[in-house]
Amino acid sequence: EALLAAADAEASPLDLVALDRALDGLARLDAQQARIVELRFFGGLSVEETGDALSISPATVKRHWTIAKAWLVRELEGGA
Repeated sequence: EALLAAADAEASPLDLVALDRALDGLARLDAQQARIVELRFFGGLSVEETGDALSISPATVKRHWTIAKAWLVRELEGGA
């Protein structure tokens, strides 16, 4: 599952510096969501593995993953 599938697929490759800044911003708002992004996107963990690592349910992982992805895409697109 691509984190930034909604982001401009034809544009330049993912700007990791911008992603890091956005992830820092997310961590200030919700540390658990940021951790979920790190585990899923960078660590490649499944929903179930992420839930186990954080001692939360898969449903909570899915909910936070969806919210975090949307927030990050908005931030990377300029906060529109």
